[in-house]
Amino acid sequence: MSPLASQHRLVAGTLVSGLFFIALALFFVLPLDEAPPVWVLPAQLAAGVAVHVLVEAIGYRPPALDPSLDDDAASAQAMVRHQGAMILRFALIESIAIASIALAFVLPDGGFLTFAGGAVVSLVLMGYHVWPWSRPVGRTADALEARGRRSGLREAFGLSSPGPIQQL
Repeated sequence: MSPLASQHRLVAGTLVSGLFFIALALFFVLPLDEAPPVWVLPAQLAAGVAVHVLVEAIGYRPPALDPSLDDDAASAQAMVRHQGAMILRFALIESIAIASIALAFVLPDGGFLTFAGGAVVSLVLMGYHVWPWSRPVGRTADALEARGRRSGLREAFGLSSPGPIQQL
């Protein structure tokens, strides 16, 4: 794994861990014994589905690499574009937790559990779309390599590159 891949994992971990620090702060501010209204959790889950669809539609579309780039330039641009796409996906997903913070303060019976529901939905989506594992790295690499220039992104993260497609 390259140093840049380690840096991306550190950035992803830092972004995701922010929700735990927010939870810690809200633990001391919001009431712990109030149950949210029954519609809150289904609304958070529906928001999670909507954000997942949005992230699938726009979160894996970095511009393709120019085929005339040399290997080092292509690799450097791939890492920058991957990180930009990762942060975009994170921001979209975090919006569920941020909206849940607002609900926790606005609803008469919001409390900490209102935030916790939205945070769990966000954390699940972050694990799927933000943490640099084979799926998000592979989807980003596919977009970067759309014009035929290898990005080296998979290899930088220690993932196997796709082999030739075998047709039957």
